[in-house]
Amino acid sequence: MARWERFHFNPRPSQQELEAIASVVEVDADSLTQMLPPAGVGMQHEPIRLCGACYGENPCHRIEWQYKSVWKCVSEAPPMEARHLLKLLAKCPNCETPFKMPALWEDGCCHRCRMLFAEMAKQQKS
Repeated sequence: MARWERFHFNPRPSQQELEAIASVVEVDADSLTQMLPPAGVGMQHEPIRLCGACYGENPCHRIEWQYKSVWKCVSEAPPMEARHLLKLLAKCPNCETPFKMPALWEDGCCHRCRMLFAEMAKQQKS
């Protein structure tokens, strides 16, 4: 499971693996499949990136932010279209600390200086 938490999907999980995880996390396998990147889309597992404006609207990490081809915030559903047109952040604009893995995010803020992710939108470049 650690490889999936860190966006290492090679090889892509089999249906049997997804069903096993689904039974543990109590989410159906089809929903888990929808959470994975489309087949053939490259992932960038480091640095963790985010859009402060998107996070302020819906406080969760979006897998689209880790696609190698994505550098600005995009809509969550295909076709992926530009959203806020803000460059994704890879570190806190206040203290320049890289973001932790999303599973470790607490209170929607930088773990070092406590700046809220939503407030970071003001310092994002378009």
